[in-house]
Amino acid sequence: MLKKMEKYQPAQFEKKWTEEWKNKKLNVFDPDSKKKKYYVLVEWPYTSGDLHIGHWFTFTIPDVLSRYKRMNDWNVFFPMGYDAFGLPAENAAIQHKVHPQDWTMKNIKTMTDQFQTMGTMIDWD
Repeated sequence: MLKKMEKYQPAQFEKKWTEEWKNKKLNVFDPDSKKKKYYVLVEWPYTSGDLHIGHWFTFTIPDVLSRYKRMNDWNVFFPMGYDAFGLPAENAAIQHKVHPQDWTMKNIKTMTDQFQTMGTMIDWD
């Protein structure tokens, strides 16, 4: 007889492993390490709004690659930044009747939270 599978509740696992990875600093690049170095850079997103599926798709592939390299004893530098200059962010702020600096800072916080919720192994330091 088949046993009924319990309902999957990812939140109970995600918090545990996110904390574990953070405590072990698995995402932190050590410039003084003797390990082979590997650099991963993804085009930084505009701060014109929240993340969308395109961001998730774009960051998933390099995230998987950086995890693979780390598991194979590479010292991986996977930095993060945001493209907060130019018209996309400014136009979005104007459209929402918010000062561009306030809009940009709010979106940087939101996007950072979203990337961390996604579980990316980006080096935030």
